[in-house]
Formats: sequence, C-alpha cells, structure tokens
Amino acid sequence: MYPLQNDERLLWSGAPERPQRWFAEHFVLLFAVVVGVTLLVLVGVFDPAFPIEIPYLSLLPVLAVASRRQLQPARARAHATTYLVTDLRVIFVAQWPSGAEFRWVWHHRLPPARVKAGEHDIGTITFGTSPWTRWVLANKPYSGAWAPFVPDLHAIADAERVAELIRRAQRTPLPQ
Repeated sequence: MYPLQNDERLLWSGAPERPQRWFAEHFVLLFAVVVGVTLLVLVGVFDPAFPIEIPYLSLLPVLAVASRRQLQPARARAHATTYLVTDLRVIFVAQWPSGAEFRWVWHHRLPPARVKAGEHDIGTITFGTSPWTRWVLANKPYSGAWAPFVPDLHAIADAERVAELIRRAQRTPLPQ
C-alpha cells in the first residue's frame, strides 16, 4: 500500500541507519560489574569472612536481561520504520508483522527543521521539541495509534539535505 495522496510528490524516502552500539546495550551490565567488584573489594577488606560473591553473581544474569529488554522496543521500532518526505507532509511508516502503521504531519504544522549531524553525515532532524519531551515520549509505557509521538527523523543519511528539502516544502504555499 502506497500512502501518498493524489498529486502528492515524493521528495525523499529512507530508513534510520542502524549502527552497532555495543556500549549502550551493555551499560547496565557494565555498571553492575564495576559496582559489584568495588563492593567485593570493600567487603573483602573490612570483613573477609562475608560471602557476598554468591548473591551478587546471581544478579548478573538478571541485570543482563533487564538491560536488553529496556532497548528492545526502540530497536524494533528502528528496524520497522521508514520515513517519507513529500511536498505536503512527512510520513512515518512502521511495517510490523501484523500490518503497517502510518503517521504523518503536514509541513505547515511543523516548526522549522533543525539538524543534529554526527559522523559520516548521519544525523537526526528535529522540529522544535525539547530533549526532555523526546525522552519522555520515547520511554512511554503505551504505544499504538493513540500514543503521542515526536516527529523526529532519527539517524538518517545526508540529514542536512533532507532537512533542506523539508524547509523548502514548508515555504511552498499549500495547493488550493
């Protein structure tokens, strides 16, 4: 199913780049290991007879699973998402096994596009939302059609060029 309306022109389409982020996925586990080793050293210095290793080591698998589960929804959404920029709107498509989910925002409803580009010209295009708002909505406990979303284009290649396409489309008058 093609989500464009009659006389709507596609200017750009793409999906988020998916870099390998080992540190972000294992941060909780790494933090627990550092704290645990520190506790073991401190307890060993003050009370060598206290066997703290057994309860601590039994928590490591729980922390590993918890750190992976925290990132699964974000990773699944990134793998399912495609962005479409047309002359009238920005369309967000999530292709799930159960079907496609479409959301869009008209250009005239969006504030000017801002780009935060990183290495290799891969960046995120934001539309005036604060980092706090993006974090709260990204970590929301609900999802689906009624969930609010932040219309940001995450981790896209050539982000500055795409943002300029959006800015140009925003300056174009709406068809009558």
